[in-house]
Amino acid sequence: MSGSRAFDARVFLWVVRHGRRLARIPTFPYLFDALLLAWTSLTRPSRVAAMELLEEKALQIDGVTLRTHRFGGIEFHHETRGELGHVHGHGLLDVRLTRKLAGELIEKGRVRGHHVFPASRWISFQLEKKEDVSYAIQLLELARQAVRRECAAASHFPRERSA
Repeated sequence: MSGSRAFDARVFLWVVRHGRRLARIPTFPYLFDALLLAWTSLTRPSRVAAMELLEEKALQIDGVTLRTHRFGGIEFHHETRGELGHVHGHGLLDVRLTRKLAGELIEKGRVRGHHVFPASRWISFQLEKKEDVSYAIQLLELARQAVRRECAAASHFPRERSA
């Protein structure tokens, strides 16, 4: 990891781990993410170009729209399945998969465990350049398929009726 990239990652992780209480302050997550995006625009324009292309390509996935994520950044939201993932202002894409699939992808080394919840079903993938977008789209498609299978499995179990 280059010096500037390592610094970017350390600052982000420090704020995420030690500034959790700040996330409760209205609009703070949006402000922090906007500052991340501004910094990334100045120091890593190739990341911003990749993020813009990712947003464009994600909109081509059936049922996907873009939203502002509750902790800042852009959320990739499926109309019936909810959040598939989100991208932070410095190009870190977080995607929700199954635990099994997340483990398999982490083991292959192209993605890492989520930056806050590494033992969860969430994975993180760092966008660096436009060439990374096709893999990022594959991850979002995997998320869509994983959620679809979960919804189908859940529909086989009748819900308990309240008395």
